[in-house]
Amino acid sequence: MHSLTKRSVLGSRSAVRCNSLCVVILCGFTALLGSGAMGPSAAAQDTVRDSAKVEGNFLPREAQGITVEQKLGGMIPLNLPLVDSLGRKVKTGHYLDSKRPTIITLNYSNCPMLCNVQLNRLADSLNKLDLQVGTDFQILTVSIDPKESTERARETKQKYIEQLTNHPSASDGWAFCTAKQPVITKLADVLGFRYRYDARTKEYNHAAMLAFISPEGVISRYSLAIDFPTDQLRLALIEAGEGTVGSPVDQFIQWCYSYDPDSNSYTWHAWRLMRLGGVATIGLVLACLAPYWLGRKGVPTVNGESHLTEQE
Repeated sequence: MHSLTKRSVLGSRSAVRCNSLCVVILCGFTALLGSGAMGPSAAAQDTVRDSAKVEGNFLPREAQGITVEQKLGGMIPLNLPLVDSLGRKVKTGHYLDSKRPTIITLNYSNCPMLCNVQLNRLADSLNKLDLQVGTDFQILTVSIDPKESTERARETKQKYIEQLTNHPSASDGWAFCTAKQPVITKLADVLGFRYRYDARTKEYNHAAMLAFISPEGVISRYSLAIDFPTDQLRLALIEAGEGTVGSPVDQFIQWCYSYDPDSNSYTWHAWRLMRLGGVATIGLVLACLAPYWLGRKGVPTVNGESHLTEQE
């Protein structure tokens, strides 16, 4: 009898400790989930508010209308004729091989500043990326200047390929092409790329853009900045790759994020995290209560009878 009473007391104490532990775990997990899910969203809202300040009449006349309309889900035509840096006639479908994603950029070799800054920083980010240009994904840079020569495109390509010291297949994976004006206009329209030629300065006014294209030619994501954080670049490539790029762990991490077109970045997907957190919380609670439930098997019932039959 004393043995049963002692066991009952110990079981009650274990239950109290277990319940307290569960409460601590639940509170900590809720706080962690709240900070992880809500933090990026607030930052994204601040980004949207800040970007709204530069719209409308605050823009100079030359910059008005120079923007990128994100046409997510649009298809890149596979039959647009291009000329690569070796003078070969190719089509856009040559760079969309149904096996890996492609990054498309619209630039031109004689750009006095923006194109150089954008592509230099892209090359810098690519060197920090473990995914390989030419193996895991491709890059297609098309000149928006119809007068650009093949030789000039080849010089520009060589300039940036030399910077990709960590990508042995970069020469095959990053193409620099020229095209005629109707083709440039068509590709720019499909991508939502709004630019304008300034006859006075003989320069093109345009924005910085990376378009991430799926293996089937679907526009998956955009990057509209001149800085390319490696984690954002990786997430965009994994999503555009539709399972062809990255490990299962990479795919899971990408699942936890969602793309916000307004802030032009990936943020934690609050609802998915809440679902994942709910499953994890249930598992923790069950793990905490299991010892208590198992201990109850030897505790006397209300009628004074034990759930276990003791031998005299």
